[in-house]
Amino acid sequence: MAKGVGVMVVAGAIARLFSVVSAPILTRLVGPSPYGVIALIGTVSSLAASVALMGIDLSYARFFFAGREAQASAVERFCWRFAAGLGLFFSLAAGAAWWYLVPPGSAHRSLAFLAGMTTLVAVASVMAMTRQRIRGAYARIAKATLIGTGAGVVLSILLARVWRPDAWAMLAGTLAGSILSLGILGLPKAHVLLQKSNLDAAQRRGLLSLGIASMATTPMFWVISSADRWLLGIWAGAGVVGVYAFAASLGLSGMMVNGAVSTAWFPEVSREFEHSGEAAPSNIARLWARLAGLHMVTWLAVTAGGGDVIRWLADPRFHSGARLIPWIAGGVFFSGMADLANTGLFLKKNLKPTALWWAVGAGFNVVANAFLIRPLGPLGAAVVGCLTYVLIAAGMLRSAQLRLSLPLPWARLGSAAAIALTAGIFLAPPWNGSSWVSLLLKFPIGFLVGALLGVVLAPDWMQRLFSREMFGSSGSSREG
Repeated sequence: MAKGVGVMVVAGAIARLFSVVSAPILTRLVGPSPYGVIALIGTVSSLAASVALMGIDLSYARFFFAGREAQASAVERFCWRFAAGLGLFFSLAAGAAWWYLVPPGSAHRSLAFLAGMTTLVAVASVMAMTRQRIRGAYARIAKATLIGTGAGVVLSILLARVWRPDAWAMLAGTLAGSILSLGILGLPKAHVLLQKSNLDAAQRRGLLSLGIASMATTPMFWVISSADRWLLGIWAGAGVVGVYAFAASLGLSGMMVNGAVSTAWFPEVSREFEHSGEAAPSNIARLWARLAGLHMVTWLAVTAGGGDVIRWLADPRFHSGARLIPWIAGGVFFSGMADLANTGLFLKKNLKPTALWWAVGAGFNVVANAFLIRPLGPLGAAVVGCLTYVLIAAGMLRSAQLRLSLPLPWARLGSAAAIALTAGIFLAPPWNGSSWVSLLLKFPIGFLVGALLGVVLAPDWMQRLFSREMFGSSGSSREG
């Protein structure tokens, strides 16, 4: 688990660095409007890809370990065949949806092809990544992430500079990088797609029921991640959406940690639950709390540095987005906590409460955005996004604990959260007129607070980290 999360976090951080380094070039070349167009087209393709999957990737990860090798192969064939069929259908639907959503005569209407292709590649990539997660091939996933992201950024810059400085260039470059990443992840052999799974009706229903319950969250997630952009676009214009989307691209940096944790957590926790018997809940709870601490450190890092990075690297037209960073990062933190909260429901193969709480969160999000975006603009959208995930995470955790009680260390979690919040309030504003000087001044304080959170939530790990044993002393050699 530690290896998987560590490899994925490092890969995600480097991949995010590609985007940060490219920001001064792309923001100057294309301006805010293309970022807004990309944000809107992303809402269409992401919804289509998620509906096409119908949660089958989650069923793939959960049921693969529940039987013998022959059963696992049958599960794999069924999941891939199911995803391939729906992926093709919904990629066409995404392209058609964009074509009809955009007014006739608009230059953006021609992006329908890229919307469809992005959807198809996204479906294939999720399944390919799940396949490698099950096999524990985290280094391969990291390699695909790094090469695909890096190539996408470079191609986007080249296309914007030598071809056309607009959304076409950015989307085409990103899509090419995604296809390269998919090639590295690898697709299964042809017989997996061509040979029937031979699962009986009850087994297929079990796979689909878990997936459909998970898929029920998909339109809710789409509403939460899209309503703010559409309402801002209607009431404030594409330029404001572009500034908001760019700030979100930095504020959402913590999603690399969320993704890394989810990538390694659900297959490994499923393996642990199936194999460790009565000891599993305590083992799972112990690591659950430490991963929550990792999410806290991530929020603190993004909150402390995000605003300074925007002021340092982006064109001045984007600087107003700096104040949104703590709230957007807060939404990412609680989204990560919602993923962890889902553990008990996932292991009990009952995701109906998950769907319920996501529906509640989506309803709250739409109503709150309608009230707050007009008077507060992008800040209102960022605040609503954070509060939405607070509601979802709290509700899911309560439901999960009722079904599989994990002995979580609530006192330590509460103390760590208070420390992180206090430090975040202190570190969020700029500390110097020069952004890079501000970052340098904040770094040692942020490092110390991160270490303190480690002491609170993982004292044994911190003790080993700083003990003489960790540095190969002669004393440790004698003890060994």
